[in-house]
Amino acid sequence: MSATDWYFRLPLPMQNAATYIVAAKNRWERYGAPFGEIMAGYRERASWSADHLAAYRDERLRLMVDHCYRTVPYYARWFRDNEIDPASIKTVDDLAVLPVLSKDDVRACPEDFLSCLFANRRVIRRHTSGTTGSSFQFVMDRRAVMEQWAVTWRYWEGLGISFDTPHAMFGTRRIASPSQAKPPYWRSKAPVQEWYFSAFHESDENMPAYFDEIERRGFSWIHGYPSLVTPLAAYMVEKGRRFSRPLSHVTLAAENLLAHQRALMVEAFGVEPRMHYASTEGVANASQGPEGEAYRIDEDYAVTEVLPLDEDPLSGEIVGTSLTNYAMPLLRWRLRDIGREGRDGDGYRTLVSIDGRTEDYLRLPSGIRMGKLDHVFKDTRHFREAQIRQAADYSLELWVVSTQQDTSADEAIALRELRESGCDVPVSFRYVESIPKTKAGKLQFVISEVE
Repeated sequence: MSATDWYFRLPLPMQNAATYIVAAKNRWERYGAPFGEIMAGYRERASWSADHLAAYRDERLRLMVDHCYRTVPYYARWFRDNEIDPASIKTVDDLAVLPVLSKDDVRACPEDFLSCLFANRRVIRRHTSGTTGSSFQFVMDRRAVMEQWAVTWRYWEGLGISFDTPHAMFGTRRIASPSQAKPPYWRSKAPVQEWYFSAFHESDENMPAYFDEIERRGFSWIHGYPSLVTPLAAYMVEKGRRFSRPLSHVTLAAENLLAHQRALMVEAFGVEPRMHYASTEGVANASQGPEGEAYRIDEDYAVTEVLPLDEDPLSGEIVGTSLTNYAMPLLRWRLRDIGREGRDGDGYRTLVSIDGRTEDYLRLPSGIRMGKLDHVFKDTRHFREAQIRQAADYSLELWVVSTQQDTSADEAIALRELRESGCDVPVSFRYVESIPKTKAGKLQFVISEVE
């Protein structure tokens, strides 16, 4: 029996106690000494110029590459076999000589990526499932975890959120048994000021309880996955309910925010949601500020590259390199996300857009690949959730969770957007009670059977 199964068997008070203990451990891992010193450094660098940050990034990169060569078997062997001097990698541009790593590369021999300096030291075990549910396990040293949270708090503080502000969290951890039939569908993680709401009980019948709990606690901030916050927003819009204490902030991560999701949140919560792009592995980081849609790349935390896929040199696959995790360094890690690189008016590198996973594309019979499809549902006000499914014959079936019976106008909008984008294949609609999530609990926007 797994630890999760044991947890689900506990009475509610003991579940709360177990959640509290885990949260206390989380707080130590994230915010224990020397977090204050690390946080102060990130706050200071927020005012640095783009050139100053780039120089600092490249300095950290040189130290990391040297560490990999001296202590990590995979990289020591790779530099030797390819007769490349690690000291020749001085800037982000020099990284091009290194191979791009995938999960399969590390899974083949994970011990080859562990630094010998951490063989007998305490490390923190992590895992990520990714959008497609492909499991990957790795380790981080404790300072790397603290840096991950420091750069995240710099982003949140930049939005006006004070450190340790209580918030409602909509994530994919299983904190309530799937068989639980009545509230509370949430658990307190008070040591980290987080009240965690279950992603697996968000039915129409249960949404009033979610709303009432947030209203009762008077949260000013909601954080979570876009597809998990959307049901609450849709319920509020449909029922005309609003919080007596309006939200100050809605922050989102882990998935792309689709246009129809954003519209629902703005109408329900009265604030513009802000997005954070990050990786559990700690190899890339970029955040939206209080104004503007572009994500400023956190150059002092990780190296973020955009490798061209097609003829557009600014749009391509996002690849990241850790500057912090000395226990298990990952250089040029394939994230399988598509983005478009740019620069803002002050010269800082940005991700102008994050256009989805490499899987979030349709293929037309002509060979054209269509991405950036969120506009299809931009004005479909009565579609709560939507997913595009493409069959092997190129036809499309749009799976929809609707908020009312008559959706003919919404269907017309979606069809028009597809046709105007050059999509000339047959399209049909299927209405469902819910759209299945991946094993990681995320909504996969496009599922295609076209090879």
